[in-house]
Amino acid sequence: MTSRSRSLSGAVLMLLLIPIFAGLLACMPVPIGDPERSRIDPDLTGVWAVLSGAASADDAGFYVFEPYDKRTWLIVGSGLVAGDDSDLSDYDLSTYAGFVELAASEDVDEDHVYIEAIALYKAWVKKLGGELFMTWEPKLVLDNGIPEPEVWLVHRIIKEGPDSFRMRLVNGDSPLFKDVKETRRAYERVIRKNVHNEELYDDWDDDAIGEQLVRVQKSEMEFFEDLLDSVISWE
Repeated sequence: MTSRSRSLSGAVLMLLLIPIFAGLLACMPVPIGDPERSRIDPDLTGVWAVLSGAASADDAGFYVFEPYDKRTWLIVGSGLVAGDDSDLSDYDLSTYAGFVELAASEDVDEDHVYIEAIALYKAWVKKLGGELFMTWEPKLVLDNGIPEPEVWLVHRIIKEGPDSFRMRLVNGDSPLFKDVKETRRAYERVIRKNVHNEELYDDWDDDAIGEQLVRVQKSEMEFFEDLLDSVISWE
């Protein structure tokens, strides 16, 4: 493991000490798949830039997929925030080239670019109908332990290559789930039968199919590590 990799792993573990609550939309009342029977896909491990929608740079951010064990990941996610001396709209963050320009041009501090909140999830995968789905279980660190989650996020994973994939959010409020018993197996049956049914999904951007993630390259890794360090040091 390189010194950069050790630094990143340490930053992710430090984030576990920060109490964070993440608001959730389009949630599922049950998880999909079983984290005790799953296996992580190493192709998804790493640091990923979340490209913005065509209409706004405010959706841009990043996710870190860090293996927790052989079955699950710890996912750390955050959106980018611009300080008074920066404007994210100056960069085309709907492309990775825009992230490259941002990383080369901006300092990481409260006046320029930073992050102010972190979302933490435990995640695992399950194949249904020949497609890969990932369940995200929100985590909240408290002095008295981690409460049982009441909702989950489920994404269909669409790989576009070794350094890019899309996530399509399954809409827990879809009519496809109407009158379906709220059990894991019942919801899995609905998903399995409707993997290519557009009613199953709730895409965050009407102009794109799902949320696009692009792997952060070595040349931009220091910028993203500085963003992680900033939320720890300013806390």
